[in-house]
Formats: sequence, structure tokens, C-alpha cells
Amino acid sequence: MISAGGRDVVPRSVFSTTPPKRSTVVAQRIVSDIKVRKLKAGDPLPPEHELVSEYKVGRNTCREAIRVLELQGVLKVRSGPKGGPVVAAPDSRHLASTMALLMQFAETPFRTVIEARQCLEPITARLCAERGDEMLFSELAKSVDRMALGLDDMNDFLDENRRFHDLIAWGSGNPLFGYCINSLHWITDGTVLGIDYPRRFRELVLDAHAEVCAGITSGEVQRAEAAMQKHMDDTRSYFERNYQRQMSEVLTWEMYGQ
Repeated sequence: MISAGGRDVVPRSVFSTTPPKRSTVVAQRIVSDIKVRKLKAGDPLPPEHELVSEYKVGRNTCREAIRVLELQGVLKVRSGPKGGPVVAAPDSRHLASTMALLMQFAETPFRTVIEARQCLEPITARLCAERGDEMLFSELAKSVDRMALGLDDMNDFLDENRRFHDLIAWGSGNPLFGYCINSLHWITDGTVLGIDYPRRFRELVLDAHAEVCAGITSGEVQRAEAAMQKHMDDTRSYFERNYQRQMSEVLTWEMYGQ
């Protein structure tokens, strides 16, 4: 056993004598078949009776497998006579929901999510500068311009703020960074905890984005990394200064659940 904060984590190399649930196996087969058949978001799965026959399981097992995939964002279930499961596109919000569930059991405060972003985001800014993707450069510049135009609207500001960080996370070329940072950003939005972003703070964020963008688009990797590090550090300082209670608040699944 490996101890992790008082909890035991069984290494994957340790053989498990407990077989997976039948519905889990069926869910895994459905995902595999979606990829093999090259189904895309919006494409329907076969009717329930065909799935039951194909996977040789009962209706309840089949429905449970579909429910598992629905919770994971892999499928959507349409109602009505012509309804049924259709392929969906899971995104970072589903991972954010799962992370929030885990964090609730680990009694993880909001502050630790900020800390994670402080460590991860400077790396992605550096990778973006190294890659030299002209299309990404263009999108980042447009994002900065859009934020400048929408500073007076809180929702516009939050949407553009998320879009800018999403671009950098995925622009790093590492999908794992993309999913992790996008998920953390859904959580560190903070509005669910009552955190506000006044006009002066929004202006500072705009300036920070402009500097990060300049570092990335110029290919100056150290400048890009340092600018993002400062942006993350300043954001944490703002939260620590103005929202000490929220920074210590334990995150719960219901705050971010789908």
C-alpha cells in the first residue's frame, strides 16, 4: 500500500480479485465501438433491443451502462418515440465535476486549486511560445481585443477570461494540460463562492493577458512563462487579500456537479 495523506492507494500493478461490474464492461465496449465505427457527436446508437442483443446482457445492465456514459458526458439520452442514446462530446466540465467530488471527500479548500494553476499555467505559456503556432497567436490577440471591448460586462469578461486560458492550455500541444487546466478554471471561476471581479481587477487581468500574449507571440519563452506566473500570483494575492473565507472553503460536488 502507498499512503497518501492518510488514505491508502492501491498500485495498479496489484492484482485485483474483484471483477468489474458487467455494466462497466458494457460501457467500455460501447466506447470502443464508438471509436471503431468512427461515430461523431450527434450520431445515434442502435436501439436498446439491438444493444442488448449485441452485448448479450439484460436490459437493466444495458441501461446502467448507458447511464454511466451519460454521466461521463459520452452519451446523451433523447426522450420521445424516436429518442434514445446519441453520441456526445465530453468536455472539461465533466472532469471538473469529478474533481470537485474527489476534492469534497479530501476536504480540499479553494486555495489548493489556485495553487495548482500557479504551477501548471506558466508551463503551458512557455510551451505555446516554443511551438510558434501562428493560428494560436492570432486567436490570443483576438481574445485580448474582445476582453478590452467587454470589460463592462461581468459575463463577457468571465467568458473571455476562460477562453484565453483555454487557448493557452490546449495550445501547449498537451491534451492532458488542456483538460486539467480547463477543469481547474471552471472551479476557480469563484463566482459560485461569491467572489466578485470589480472593474479595476478586470483591467489588471486585461493587462496581464496582453503581456502573456506578447510573450507567447514573440516566441520569448521566458517572458511568456514569467508573465503567466505573475498573472497567477497576482490573482492568488487578490483572492487572499479580499476573500480569505472563500479561499479556505472546502469545495463540494454540488457546487460544480453536472
